[in-house]
Amino acid sequence: MNQVKSSGTSALWWFLGGALLVGILAAAYLRQATGGAATLPVLGEVSNAEFTAQDGRHVALADLEGQVWVADLIFTTCSGPCLRMTSQLYLVQEAIKEEKGVQLVSISVDPDRDTPERLSWYAGQAHADPERWMFLTAPMETIRPLATNGLKLVVDTGVEGEELGILHSDRLVLVDQNLQIRGYYDGLDPATVNALVADIESLLKAS
Repeated sequence: MNQVKSSGTSALWWFLGGALLVGILAAAYLRQATGGAATLPVLGEVSNAEFTAQDGRHVALADLEGQVWVADLIFTTCSGPCLRMTSQLYLVQEAIKEEKGVQLVSISVDPDRDTPERLSWYAGQAHADPERWMFLTAPMETIRPLATNGLKLVVDTGVEGEELGILHSDRLVLVDQNLQIRGYYDGLDPATVNALVADIESLLKAS
């Protein structure tokens, strides 16, 4: 595995995160007064899939039933959108750290390089709470149908040999306690993360 210097990357997490966290918390509070879980459409249902987490343990998405969770697709060598999306999820983690029944789920679309050890390193760079935020890997035959048919984050063009990692989405997906998709959010736009935090709160209150 190539060693990556962490100082610059770590500074970027903090720079992106610190400037936005206060705004997210304030906007989430305001949004709670204007909507609720009843206003969130059901956009699909996530089927079960099995993964290995950054700590080596087996994880099935069915195990998340009964919890609210947010998913995204990343790969650890991505130096652009993935860094921003991960920093946004860090802000979500901080905004809901006092809440029970919420998980963050980052799924690698580069399983050949993103081993559990590599994902563990990446989670450390992101200051991810291991009790709250999972980084998952699985064979591509598991990831492709989940990304296209389950989470509906990418369009499968059917080209044989196509690399899913190239097609990974910058959207964050909100899934409710019944494994139903309740929203998509621009992972690069802090304003939509504000809405995501508020909608998480709404689903928790409706349970």
